[in-house]
Amino acid sequence: MIKIGKVISTNLSRNGGIPKYEKEFIEIYELGVKGDYHSGKVNFHANKNNLGRQISIVSNEVIKEINGLIGNKLFPGSLGENILIEGFGFLDNFNKGMKLKFGVDVILEITGQNQPCATLNSIDEKMLKLIIGKRGLLANVVKTGIIKKGDEVQIYDN
Repeated sequence: MIKIGKVISTNLSRNGGIPKYEKEFIEIYELGVKGDYHSGKVNFHANKNNLGRQISIVSNEVIKEINGLIGNKLFPGSLGENILIEGFGFLDNFNKGMKLKFGVDVILEITGQNQPCATLNSIDEKMLKLIIGKRGLLANVVKTGIIKKGDEVQIYDN
């Protein structure tokens, strides 16, 4: 049985930091999200080669759970994610090397779980503790294209 999720929002920020801002669509190119601060050969966030951190994916189920605990302070892009999806739970069961297909064209390969950073406490003082193990996924581009709100997401098994 093929499990299908969907894209809730697509987000980017030219300046880095949080939040990223919701866009009608994002263009995925070889080095990440076109126009996003974290795309390209250098990861400006960590000021090093951008190995394994081209794109960030977060679960809408996590957003809903945490909003229930801190009072609706989270919205699409507030955790710095490029893609907010739902239908796959907290994404904690995704492993390095797994692939996701978005819409018709885009394929992303999971490079690992995203680790929380202290910046998230600017949203709420409890944020860092609440997000541990639920921060989402980091991914690299396998196949380029456009991702937009409402696109289907499925685990890709080539």
